[in-house]
Amino acid sequence: MEKMRVILRRREIKIVSKSGSALLKMRLAVCLTALLLVVSSHAFAQEPLVGEYGAALDRAEQLFGKGDLDGVIQELKPWVERDASLAEAQHGLGLAYYQKPDFIRAIRHLSAALPLEPENSPQWKQTVEILAMAYYFSNRARDALPLLEKAVAWSRGDTNISYTLAMAYLATHDGPNTRRSFAKLFGIDPENPQAYVLAADLMSQENYVDDAEAMILAALEKQPDLPLVAHKLGLIALTRGRFEQAAEYFRKELVSNPGHSNAWHYLGDAYFRLGRFDEAVDPLQRAIWLNLRSARSYVLLAKVYSQQERYFVAENTLKRAIDMDPRNYEAHFQLARIYHRTNRPALAKKQMAVANELRQSMPTN
Repeated sequence: MEKMRVILRRREIKIVSKSGSALLKMRLAVCLTALLLVVSSHAFAQEPLVGEYGAALDRAEQLFGKGDLDGVIQELKPWVERDASLAEAQHGLGLAYYQKPDFIRAIRHLSAALPLEPENSPQWKQTVEILAMAYYFSNRARDALPLLEKAVAWSRGDTNISYTLAMAYLATHDGPNTRRSFAKLFGIDPENPQAYVLAADLMSQENYVDDAEAMILAALEKQPDLPLVAHKLGLIALTRGRFEQAAEYFRKELVSNPGHSNAWHYLGDAYFRLGRFDEAVDPLQRAIWLNLRSARSYVLLAKVYSQQERYFVAENTLKRAIDMDPRNYEAHFQLARIYHRTNRPALAKKQMAVANELRQSMPTN
């Protein structure tokens, strides 16, 4: 007769991982069976050994409840070294390593547990979900996909699983499934041109600019007068370093949408990157007029003034940016450079110290 212990806990797991060239930070609220232990009466041939194993599982369960992941590992590891077919110990080790997070070992133990657990049982489903996540956060989206596709079938209300599936499609450059998955998440028709634009925006956010451009062009085929498309293509061109093309797109956007402050900002940015500093001033001024709280436009305009050796104007512009955003690292850094160039070493040193302090406090992901 089987003895089952199930502990359900709501755990918030913070995972940081690279996805392509972009850092992906996800905070997942995963409903975990913190330790799902199924102790079979025929786990071992000898009854005393079953008792020892059951006691080890009990201790591991208690340690898991206390958050002592190293204790769980220490308790269960000898058992899988003795017998790799112990599904409960493999499962528990996989969960413990996942939460450390040590995805390589989590994958090893969860992959071992999966074929040992009854298909469609609660523990098997959890193994599928957590193994999929471990693959995904290890940049193994192709391995994660078949597991995520299974998990979505029984986790229809779990948007984290659905979002991760969409991101896995994105990481494998599967444009149609990426579009369909994001459209479903946002409740829109996947064949609607806006679904293409939505997918393109999320692709751009993750720096999949080639995929994003292809998706926008496909949207234009469906609806040639889509709004903001020139702006989006301009951002993609800017990301690629195609600054002249970017400027052309932003100018096109501004013909029909002259109140678009971001388009003015990025037009100024494109001119700045092209070294056309005189032409960069007007777009940035217009960006500021349309958004008086845009510290980044002030900072970029100050950089333009510095290139023109208009240091006094640049200094005042940066001070305005700092008034709006006192923790703006770039504003403090640029102001320190201006103090240095204008032979005010004490002020430069003080301002650089502020910039360095802000940089050290900036998140690394």
